[in-house]
Amino acid sequence: MVVVTDLKIQKNQKRVNLFFDGRYAFSLSLDEVVKNSLRNGQQLSSETVSNLYLKSQYEKVLTRVLNLLSYRPRSYREIVDYLEKHFYKQNVSLVLKKKLREKIFQKLEELKLINDEVFAIWWVEQRLNFRPKGKRMLKAELLQKGVDSQIVIRVLSNLNNQSLEKLAKNQAEKKLRSLKNKPFMEQKRKLFSHLQRKGFDYRIIKNIIDELLEK
Repeated sequence: MVVVTDLKIQKNQKRVNLFFDGRYAFSLSLDEVVKNSLRNGQQLSSETVSNLYLKSQYEKVLTRVLNLLSYRPRSYREIVDYLEKHFYKQNVSLVLKKKLREKIFQKLEELKLINDEVFAIWWVEQRLNFRPKGKRMLKAELLQKGVDSQIVIRVLSNLNNQSLEKLAKNQAEKKLRSLKNKPFMEQKRKLFSHLQRKGFDYRIIKNIIDELLEK
């Protein structure tokens, strides 16, 4: 058993520092303090303290994850990796780590903030609009993000080949402007390498090069 000896509201007025037996223990949201009717002189069992500590850590970690997601959508693997780094820095025990991870993902699913297929669609759209790349490169990036291969295949199968050829042509025309003074074979070689690095398929690359250089 421990005794609550002090409760100090933080400057942000949203969290409360809890002191047990005269020592700082951890902080908790004001809502949780009210919900659990915490007060000076109250005796708490070790089980109650453990549950309160879990809530404290859950609140902090969830806030961090939601902040991370405010910048852009994330894949399931990205969130797992982020949590692992956070837990490592905080030296969180394996038992607590498992409980926190389960609660975090349960909340994210409840809020519809974690869905690898939705993430894959968003990723592809962003790449095609701002950093055009072919299917091969998009597939490699999504797999690296931990997206299941079946989801990747399904999302990429919806890509229009004509749209990809148009994107590849735009990329080729930009590159070709910097190669206009180069010999024909060097233009062809560097153009092929440029589009290949972007992940475009051989057929698309050949069609574009034939169109731009053989005319």
